[in-house]
Order: sequence, then structure tokens, then C-alpha cells
Amino acid sequence: MFKLITFETNEINKWKIELEIMNSNSSYNQMSKNKSTINYDDILSEYKESKKLNTTRLLIKQGDNYIGLVDYCINNPSDNTPWISLFVIHKQFQGGGNSLGVFQQLEDIIRKEGKKNYDWQSIRRMRKELCFGRG
Repeated sequence: MFKLITFETNEINKWKIELEIMNSNSSYNQMSKNKSTINYDDILSEYKESKKLNTTRLLIKQGDNYIGLVDYCINNPSDNTPWISLFVIHKQFQGGGNSLGVFQQLEDIIRKEGKKNYDWQSIRRMRKELCFGRG
């Protein structure tokens, strides 16, 4: 049975949850941080940058499980369109159709925030190319 996907604000006091999700994807960490595992300081740095850029940070839940995280801004300063800066599904939950469900709900959130015109296909291509939220 499919469990409802929900979003929860990702604050710095939830860093251990984020750390577990990120470290389940060592290939992404290697690509983005040049190391296979990250630590609290890396999470804190991302959190501070997010605050500076006014990015929304959300944890993704399915039932009682944290299955991923997403960071996005509703108005990218370079072109005033939405931008997903981070989308990661925990390795354990990849391949079950979770990322598609999350993207559909995220699209609804963006629309509710008043953004109806944007290139959603480019965001989907980005997800497919990175492969860290596949399926």
C-alpha cells in the first residue's frame, strides 16, 4: 500500500536526519563535496547558505520514514523562476516511484506559491541526469 508523502521544514536541529539521507548517497557526496561521506559542518554550511539565498528546505516523509530532502527557491535571483537546488532520495527508498510522487507534489506547492509559468521539464531532466532521486 502506498503511503502518503508529506513535507516537513528542514531546520538545523534535524541535521542527523539530513546527514543519514545524504550519506546514503555516497556518489552524490563524492560529486558535490569531493568526499563520500559528509558531516555536521557540511550540513551547517548548506543551512547557512540556504538562509542567505532564501531557499526553502524540506524533508520528505512517507509515513513515519524520512525518505529524502529538497531545497528550492521560488524566485531564483538570476531569472525570477523556481529552482530546485537539491533533491535527494535516501538510497533505501530509490526505485519505488517515490521521486515522481515527490516531484508532482512539489510542483503543486510551487503553483500554490504563485508560480504557474516555469520550465518544469528542465527540472525533470535535471533529476534524471543526476540519478539521485530516480524512480
